[in-house]
Amino acid sequence: MSGERTTLAAAIFVVAVLVIAYLADSRGLAVYTLSFWHYLVYALAFLWRSITPERFQRDAVLLKTISLVALASTFLPTLPSLLAILVMAAGFALNNAAYRALGDARTFYGVELQALPPAQVTAFPYSVTAHPMLIGNMAGYGGALLDEGFRQDWWPLAVLHVLLNFAIILMEARARPGSMPGTLVPILALAAGSLLLLTAFRDVWPFALAAILCAAAFGAVLVRRYATAAGGGIKREKPT
Repeated sequence: MSGERTTLAAAIFVVAVLVIAYLADSRGLAVYTLSFWHYLVYALAFLWRSITPERFQRDAVLLKTISLVALASTFLPTLPSLLAILVMAAGFALNNAAYRALGDARTFYGVELQALPPAQVTAFPYSVTAHPMLIGNMAGYGGALLDEGFRQDWWPLAVLHVLLNFAIILMEARARPGSMPGTLVPILALAAGSLLLLTAFRDVWPFALAAILCAAAFGAVLVRRYATAAGGGIKREKPT
């Protein structure tokens, strides 16, 4: 039931943002408001380490799908160059190869969420680099910048995706789980995102503010979902 409520909240959030963007006559407002939520749930899952891998996977896939649809709505209309398409395809192919090497559970923090025992994965592309999935993402999003039409109007979108994937690499390498970082990180992320959104869309600031309020409400739903799982003491079967 919790997963259904989150899906419903995401649907309401998306519709509300689309309506606000339509009234503001600003496609960019919708694109930037909807594009980065999967990074937040990666951080929440990693830092709280309490939600089940199945629920985390459902959230991450849903929110990344929304993000990719937003990206496609900006990239495809530019009639992108062949070079940009090839680099993006290579990057996302590397991401997919890493996913296939890890499998569902390990991709979605199965070890960190205590659903699987630790194991060293040495199959390609992990035989080449420790973070092929995120590096593939960075190459894929960065490849979009090779297209002049996309780069002219939407370069901040690709740059933010690249930076946030790099931030996830740093988080996985250096961050320590706990309720304090699990609380501070989403608050700081939502505050920074709100400031950027209000600055970028100051010409339609009442609509940007409305989108920010919707984002704050949806962010609160996500934080409560991951933090409540911690407080609720979710029981898991020990891996065999």
